[in-house]
Amino acid sequence: MELKVLTASEGMILTNGEAYGKAITLGKNDSTENWHEISEVEYERLTEIQNEYLDK
Repeated sequence: MELKVLTASEGMILTNGEAYGKAITLGKNDSTENWHEISEVEYERLTEIQNEYLDK
């Protein structure tokens, strides 16, 4: 079985809407089409919003 690893561009984070990372190893049933890049600034903003929600 061949592992496929996606690597984010400089200053970017990979996401599928649920998970985030700079390097993602695709699972057996996963696809590159499920992943896209967001900026590190956008990622920080999303995590701040999530943390505010969890603190309530």
